[in-house]
Amino acid sequence: MTKDTIIAVYTVKKDGRDIKKFAQAIAIGQTTGTWNELSGNLRLQISGHIAEVISIEESEFTSAIRIAFPIENFGSDLGALLTAIYGKISLAPKIKLEDIEFSQKYLNLFKGPRLGIGGLRELIDKKNKPLLMSIFKPCLGLTPGELGSMFYSQAEAGFDLVKDDEILYDSDFNVTLKRLEECLKAKEKARSKTIYAINLTGEANEILKRAIELEKNGANCILFNYVSYGLPLLSALRKTVSISIMAHPAFSGAMCMSSNSGLSEKLLLGSLPRIAGADFVLFPSPYGSLAWDKDITKDIQNKLTQSLLNIKPSWPVPSAGVKSSMVKEIVLDFGEDIVINAGTAVWEHKDGGLHGAKEFIKEVENLRIKETIKS
Repeated sequence: MTKDTIIAVYTVKKDGRDIKKFAQAIAIGQTTGTWNELSGNLRLQISGHIAEVISIEESEFTSAIRIAFPIENFGSDLGALLTAIYGKISLAPKIKLEDIEFSQKYLNLFKGPRLGIGGLRELIDKKNKPLLMSIFKPCLGLTPGELGSMFYSQAEAGFDLVKDDEILYDSDFNVTLKRLEECLKAKEKARSKTIYAINLTGEANEILKRAIELEKNGANCILFNYVSYGLPLLSALRKTVSISIMAHPAFSGAMCMSSNSGLSEKLLLGSLPRIAGADFVLFPSPYGSLAWDKDITKDIQNKLTQSLLNIKPSWPVPSAGVKSSMVKEIVLDFGEDIVINAGTAVWEHKDGGLHGAKEFIKEVENLRIKETIKS
């Protein structure tokens, strides 16, 4: 097997299956479909496409299978990648796609985040400490002008980013453009560098055209529900626009929450959106309303930020039910290169969204990063 491969790592729950035969069945079934019955000439013709079982490690209850797949089978098409390494085999019981080990040749096919952590810090002139982001709560039923006023309160307070809620959908794209206009006016009025992540929705044949239109009208960040719309569209967005992309994990629970099937959290919310081009990736924090196991969230963070050859790191955004009282703990666990995502806690403050934002600002300003971060 040449180096022109990626390695898929599977976790298989033991249930009496012959694990060596099962691993070989994956390698054949997900590539050539058959092998033993083929003639010599045909074998030679298609041999470069067949996958190879690299290793099998067994523990008491599970087996870890590593299989190398030729890059030629899928190229840079992430939809084709997932189909090739986990397509029909995902319908088999008790097998989870745990990880993908990327080769240099494969990573060279991707651009990764446009700005990443360092580029975003330079853009907003913030050299250290975590970034703060607010979310429009509520959002549905409000006018562009009302949302613009909400943006102004957060920009005036000093938040680094404000994003749409992922459920904010406009049947008329002109409404989206009007909301962008109002938020940009609010940004100018506040004399801030606050980034506005505007939600991009639409039919598949409209998405890229709308992204281009948003950029032309002054947008500097797009919020995109990449699991619902698909990784290939996220990758296409990265190639189409020159602004940052924020990846939202809506619908990901249906694909990664089972211990027996689906993709691992670190793969679906870490490695894949990063190579596809997301500058920010949201995922549940260990503390709030959708608290995930801390080890899982740290694995996601590591996939988003660890050295990955030519691919820049993405901003980890631990989210869901985050309160100002959690800021120190979040930084203790995740360090300063994160975005603290403050939603409901800002807008439910008894004195309004401006004061809610200022509570988070105060907590971040009080941080002494070097003394706070766990070694």
